Amino acid sequence: MTDYQEKLNEARANNRNLFGALGETGKGFNAMHDAAVKDGALDLKTKELEAIAIAIAMRCEGCIVQHAKACLKAGVTRDELVETIGIAVMMGGGPATVYGGKALDCYDQFVQVSK
Repeated sequence: MTDYQEKLNEARANNRNLFGALGETGKGFNAMHDAAVKDGALDLKTKELEAIAIAIAMRCEGCIVQHAKACLKAGVTRDELVETIGIAVMMGGGPATVYGGKALDCYDQFVQVSK
């Protein structure tokens, strides 16, 4: 069984290392992220669902773990995530089913740990 908390910790550590090395570029990316997820016409929950759908379609496991955790924190339900995975699979085809499965497993694992 994959330990998604371990993968999340690794992704976050890699991001801190990279963004620190990038200097102003790293700070710029973080500022863009913070501005993009800020509530506006769409709330954080909707934006995190969009982000995880794109992560699945793009097949980025590091993004999936980070956004699965963010989805849980934003109040996304399992049913909402499953419907979002369906859209990602429609857009990403067969390979997205592999990463959609990873996203659901990751979310479920984070739910169990948070109980």
